[in-house]
Amino acid sequence: MARVQILSKEEQKIFSIPSKLNFSQKEYYFKLPEVLQEFSTTLRDSNNKVYFSLLYGYCKVNNMFYDSKKFRDDDIQFVKEKLNLDTNMDNYILSQRHMRRYKQIIKEYLLISDYTIKSAYIFLKEATTLASNFTHRKKIFYALVDLSKKLKIEVPSYTELSRIISLAINSQKQDILEKLEPFIKDEKLNVLDEFLQKDTTTKNRWHLAHYKKLEHASNKKKMIESLSKFNTIKSKFRMTQSIIQEIGLTPKIAEYHARWIEKSQVFQVKRKKDIESNFLLLSFVYYHYLIRNDNLIDRFISTVQTARNSSLRAQKEYSFELEPQKNRVMQSLEDANLSTLNDIESVIKDATLSAVKKIAAIEILVEKKDTNIKRYSQ
Repeated sequence: MARVQILSKEEQKIFSIPSKLNFSQKEYYFKLPEVLQEFSTTLRDSNNKVYFSLLYGYCKVNNMFYDSKKFRDDDIQFVKEKLNLDTNMDNYILSQRHMRRYKQIIKEYLLISDYTIKSAYIFLKEATTLASNFTHRKKIFYALVDLSKKLKIEVPSYTELSRIISLAINSQKQDILEKLEPFIKDEKLNVLDEFLQKDTTTKNRWHLAHYKKLEHASNKKKMIESLSKFNTIKSKFRMTQSIIQEIGLTPKIAEYHARWIEKSQVFQVKRKKDIESNFLLLSFVYYHYLIRNDNLIDRFISTVQTARNSSLRAQKEYSFELEPQKNRVMQSLEDANLSTLNDIESVIKDATLSAVKKIAAIEILVEKKDTNIKRYSQ
């Protein structure tokens, strides 16, 4: 079984040492309850008393026991001062018999259970459930640590948790491989072979390499290129769709293994057994069929939005350019209306004109106004 790396070297180091505590936390965690204080007073070696207090405090924090070489110096100094002990723990070595005894006493008081075969089964079940949803392996790791604390079980070592998670991930993959085995000679799978062939038009490049990265540019050339790649992927997906459904390959599983291909060299896929290579390529086809479809839609929407924004901007600019001319027309019409009203007022006040002549004169002025409006509006 392939062991899966869960945490980085630095993260493993952090996991394997006690948590950093502030002063008030030290006051709380390293204070022994009365029953454990009574036990501590029976210890003859001062170093053992310091060790026991630290062991208790660290276990209370993280449900874990740490090697004395990984105890924090500031915690050692804190406990020594609290216990009023002047002792040197630089070369301190506690016998395995005493260590087991101290751990058992602390676990019994804190009601923490040993990690057993039954515990391992519970952890494996939880890890398998999380893996089936393709929760990131690091998140699975810390979920199991939290489960230990919740169930009050001593947190297992990094090695043991890594083994559990590897079992969960590999068992899921193995289940799919077993379902794929009857299809291994199915001609539909032949459409995957093209990926593992050299591209004669490009030096030292495989066909698969052309599909690893999505295009994001929205110019015509890139859009046509993306559409061509999508049509190739779509063709392969439709040819193998029935097999994908039959073996229970879900989008999350496909994404997980497709991303492995994206980060790997093609020869790493080629050197695997046929059944595993086909499984990986089916995952790649399924995942890229989904994301390339979404990618094209997003870029099309972006292109349409850009064109719309450009059109609106052009309209605003055109309207802005016409603004002075429009203002001049409005001012001219306003002046013409005011002039006509003044002329009409003069006609009305003209005592020399009869009512009939006034109406006739007003009609002429209105007709002249309408002619001016038409001229300004053109």
